[in-house]
Amino acid sequence: MTRRSAVVIVGASLGGFRTAHALRRLRFEGRITLVGDESHLPYDRPPLSKEVLTGEKAPDDTYFRTREFFDEQGIEFKPGSAAVGLDGDDRTVTLATGEKLGYEAAVIATGARPRRLPGTEGLPGVHVMRTLDDSAAIRSALEHADRVVVVGAGFIGSEVAASARDRGVAVTVLEAADQPLVAAVGAEVGQRCAALHDLYGTELRCGAGVEGIDRTSEGLAVRLAGGTAVGCDLVVVGIGVIPNIEWLEGSGVETDRAVRCDQYMRTSLPGVYALGDLASWHNPRYGEQMRVEHWTNTVQQSTTVARNIVASLAGNDPVAYDGIPYFWSDQYGHRLQLVGRASMDAPEFVHDPPDRPAMMALYRDGDRLGGAFAIDTVGPLMQMRSLLVRNAGFDEALEFAAGLD
Repeated sequence: MTRRSAVVIVGASLGGFRTAHALRRLRFEGRITLVGDESHLPYDRPPLSKEVLTGEKAPDDTYFRTREFFDEQGIEFKPGSAAVGLDGDDRTVTLATGEKLGYEAAVIATGARPRRLPGTEGLPGVHVMRTLDDSAAIRSALEHADRVVVVGAGFIGSEVAASARDRGVAVTVLEAADQPLVAAVGAEVGQRCAALHDLYGTELRCGAGVEGIDRTSEGLAVRLAGGTAVGCDLVVVGIGVIPNIEWLEGSGVETDRAVRCDQYMRTSLPGVYALGDLASWHNPRYGEQMRVEHWTNTVQQSTTVARNIVASLAGNDPVAYDGIPYFWSDQYGHRLQLVGRASMDAPEFVHDPPDRPAMMALYRDGDRLGGAFAIDTVGPLMQMRSLLVRNAGFDEALEFAAGLD
């Protein structure tokens, strides 16, 4: 490894920033270029749907570091510089400006963008939640809104709904499925998530497919399947994301609705790695290809990628990433967490006090513990993660959980 080694990181959000920082912590002395299509410094996304919307944090408070940090670390930061191509033969990344950046190792960390309802692009009063600018725009709109409709009762939609209720705004959440978060946690646990909305005065309508949104003389009208409509001043759409991989077309990087990686987070091109929301990697712990869209996964993958870049340049063996999926969400002052994976089998409720929302449910994976979901049961949930790390049996998990009540 010499000072002539160059790493180009495309994507200046959590994964890109953490990879650059990790490289310097690992004493990589070569050139690091961090490319981002937004004009902002790298920032943290979780507060955008929570503290920023409620006013507890200013948008600028989400920045990871000041500009001086990048200068001190010798990280060349290029904001407002979208990448439009990658050439594996020449080992270059091309920016929208036409500039070409040579690399010895490249990292694809361009993340994902929100799905939008067809026909709503540019419609005043209709927003998505992903970027700092999105959060600032919704925060401003909430100052003048009396009625908000959130389309989608996933983690982001539910957090936006909770933040709007915290500000005293009337909120209706429209969810196409029969329960919130069915795909992530199953119907039984989804009912507990639905109960939180009811407890805090949010109207949740499940089985409500949205056909379109119209601008009316009174504001907005969200049209539902069956001919009814819900009037409001503001709509926030949270119906999932699309990986930002179009710029890789023709590069030779293998994609399948995501960037395919091996267990070391390496793509099909030599010297090119991927991580975060857009990366599908072979997880040796589960023996299958996985894609996980959450903060913790991205942080852990960025450390793995930095280590493997340094190892490769030094001629050493790479390390595999075998992370256990972990999600969290803060809603109405409650912490929701899922560690591991929810199975199709009915979960076992091991902590379920009748007088408060707190609960914990365990999921089987054969005779082993497969996952755990909790509301306001943080310590025991982390203990379940420890059990998952060592592939503990389901009976052992039940025995541990027996002392919770």
